[in-house]
Parts: sequence; C-alpha cells; structure tokens
Amino acid sequence: DQRAPAALKEVAIKGREDTKNKLKASKENKTVSDVISIVQNSSAAGKIQPNVLDIHKDNNGTDHGIRSLEESVINGHGFQPADDNKLKVAEDGTTFYTVFSTDCNSSQQWESYLLFFSAMRIKQTGFITRIASGCTDEQMREARKWHDEHIAVMSSRFKILFTPKFSGIKDENGRSKGNYKYFNKPFGVKYYLENSSDFGWDETLGKMTTIKDKSIVIIIDPDMILLRPLTNDFSGDSVKFWSPFHKKIERKKKVEPGTPFGQTYGFSHNWMKFIEIAGPDSPARQVDERTADLHYQVGPPYIATALDMHSIVRRWAELVPKVHRAKPELMSEMYAYCLAAADMGLPHEVVDSMMLSSDDAYGEGWDMIDNIPDSEVCSSGITPHQSLHPLPTVLHYCQNYGVGDVLFSKYLIPSDIFTCQKPLLIEPGDDVMSPDNAYKPKLGGQKLELKPNMHKRNAFVTCAITSIVNEASLFFKLHNCDEAEANKERTLNLLA
Repeated sequence: DQRAPAALKEVAIKGREDTKNKLKASKENKTVSDVISIVQNSSAAGKIQPNVLDIHKDNNGTDHGIRSLEESVINGHGFQPADDNKLKVAEDGTTFYTVFSTDCNSSQQWESYLLFFSAMRIKQTGFITRIASGCTDEQMREARKWHDEHIAVMSSRFKILFTPKFSGIKDENGRSKGNYKYFNKPFGVKYYLENSSDFGWDETLGKMTTIKDKSIVIIIDPDMILLRPLTNDFSGDSVKFWSPFHKKIERKKKVEPGTPFGQTYGFSHNWMKFIEIAGPDSPARQVDERTADLHYQVGPPYIATALDMHSIVRRWAELVPKVHRAKPELMSEMYAYCLAAADMGLPHEVVDSMMLSSDDAYGEGWDMIDNIPDSEVCSSGITPHQSLHPLPTVLHYCQNYGVGDVLFSKYLIPSDIFTCQKPLLIEPGDDVMSPDNAYKPKLGGQKLELKPNMHKRNAFVTCAITSIVNEASLFFKLHNCDEAEANKERTLNLLA
C-alpha cells in the first residue's frame, strides 16, 4: 500500500487543481496529447507527484494506492498519444482494422466507450470502428456528438460508421415478422467493408481498390474489453490452440491468405445441421465432423486478411437469414458464420487462449488465470503484467461475475455510468481471495458458494472489470467535469 504524507498530498492536490484549470481553459479543442502533455509537464515541474494523486479506499476501507488517470498515464500503463501515428501500422507493416457492431441504444453507448478506452490503454495498433446500425436521425446526431466529444479525444484512429437497419426479419415471402438484432453484425460488417474509405470497394469491378497488401480485419463484440493487443501472430508460448483429440494437431501460427483465426466457442459441429442451406454444390458438404470440430467451431474475435474476411462476410450475409429462419433463436448468426467460412473453403485456426467469458466454459483462457498466485490475482486484473502473468486477449463480460459483496453485471450498469455526477463502482478489497469471500452475491441477498477455481476466476474478472470501468470513468471526468462536480466516490453498488 502507498500512503502519502499530508504535506505531499497537499502538493498533489494543488497540482491537480492547477492542471484542471489549464484543461478547463482550453478543453474545447483539447486532445489527449495536449492533456497528457500538461499532466507530464506539471509532474516534471513538481506540481504533480506520481503515486500521490488520488489515494482512495475501496468499500471495505482498504487502501489500494493510486489508480487515477494521471498516474496510469505518467507510469506508462495507459495510452501515449504522441505515438498515435506510429500505431496506425504495426512494426511488420500490417494494418489492423478492428470492428464491432452495435445499434444505438444507451447500453451500447457506454459499452463502446469502455471498449475504445481499453484499446487506448493497451495501445492497440490499427483502426477501430464502431458500426452503428439502424439509428434514428436523432440517435445518429447524439451518437456522433458523443463520439466526437468523448471518443475522438482518445485517438484519431477510433471511428464510427452509421449503417441502415439490418435487424428486420422477413419470411420466405418477404413479409416483415419481427427483429433479430444480431443480423446487424454480418450485414453491418459487409456494409463497412464495402462502403468505408478504408478499402474502396468497387461493385462493378468486384474488388477492393484501395486495400493494402497487409490488411487484417478483426471482428469483436461491443461487450468486450482488451487485456492485451489483438494480433495476427499466435506463435507465443502462452498461446493455446483448441486440441479436442488425443493426437497432437499441427497448427499454423499466423493469419495469412487462406488462414483465418477465431476463438474457440463451445458449440462443436452443431452448425452442420444447416449445411443444406448452402446449396447442393457447397464445399461445406465436404467438411466432416472431425474437421468441423478442429477448424470451424469459432466465434469472435474473428481474424482474417481483408480479402478473406470480405469473402466470408458476403456469404455470411447471404446465409444468416436462412439459418435464422431454420433456427430462430440466439446463436443462429454464429452458426451462419461457420457455414459461410466452410462454404468459402476457409478453415480457421482455432485458439482457446484469446478470450475469457463464462467462468466454467471450456476452450477459453482460464488456465492462465488459474496459474496466477492467489495473492496476485486481483492486481493482475487491475494492472496486467503480461511478462509476469500472461493473460488472454479479451474479456467478454457477457455473464454475471462477483466475489464477496461485489457483483458486476452489464445488465445492471446504469446508462449514465460515464457522467460527472455518477459515482465509481465499488471494487473488491485486498482480501478478495480470503475463504470468507468465496461466494458470488446474487440479487435478493442470496450467495452462491464458489469452489476454489471459480473463486479465483470470479475474483480476477470482478477486479479487472470494475477497475477498468472506474479508470474509464476517471478519464471521462478529467476531460469533461469541473473538480467540484466530478464524483470520484467508489460507492456505486450494483446490488443496491
């Protein structure tokens, strides 16, 4: 724990006030580069002392030290805006185009903010685009304003693209019969690939006219945060591939033409029930169950060269309404992706270690978390140290997570979480791995007892997600709130 002497803390507070006044004076056109330059200059001049900026205690009264925006920036943990241009292209010349599909509801507004913030924090290379589908004119204006005021300050590489509504369901006769919001993903990504200036699709020529040689497209979900950079290289020692059979499988280690990658998802070869939809001459008919298990049971992150991704996505958009008609429920768009990939003859290399989601799911990167010492599991979630404890690439916070008296559920997050007045989330205490905290709280006061491995997994995720939400909130408050109106109290209990 780090505790500041009273005199030093007064210096820090005064320095923060000086910095805040400078920001307020010219924040109309302020970029992150300007902000961090001010903070760093103030720090160099002795006005701000790293590690004494924002001492706080969690809900248990335990002093965790400092996790303010200023500290994370000064200590190099956060994004360094001076390097923004350098991050457009990876060192090997690869340009990454990461996309995620949303509509315009309020929950996906804050999810998008958090995803962009997480990408900024871990210095994700390339361009990241939120594809917002089906917005009304008013929603579009609000989303554009939010992006320009709150996302663009993170990086000029972070974009938003508006598309028509694609979620409508039609029967075989073309009559409307409801909505399936996940149609927005295949159709939205197709729209992006064919209408974004990134690629210059020419319908007449049937090709992308401005595509770069080393262009990689990555599809993720809005309720994901990045714990480490997305990549096309899976040769690292911490990478674990899906290996369902006793015999060792040789896997390719890099995304190349004809070799897309994806995260293991636990639906086996169930997508093969819909092979007839692809047509009598489809190459998907040549895929047996063993090959389907090895190369096609994938979900986001989907990673492929731009040309391969376009081939898959065009076919995906053609097949998904038919698959949904045959299976009008959740997962139909994921089955349709697998079918499209098989139909295009593009088997995937399937990776276990890219993602965390459900704490009891197989084929995910939970082994990495299980290997972290109990005493370091929470700190590893708050401040990842990949060289010490390698982590998966993304946390897909699609489930409920909790430990002790702290619960996190995206469905309980208020839509105004990133505002000046909203307090920060409560966080687990230093005793997170104590046997006394080996339970997950539930609405209504019940407690779900956790076995040791489930305890550790929930502790990691709860520490990681509450911390990054709070860090993103501090970032928002620094840029948009006067000191007097910025609520930095860690008092928001989602169980209350």
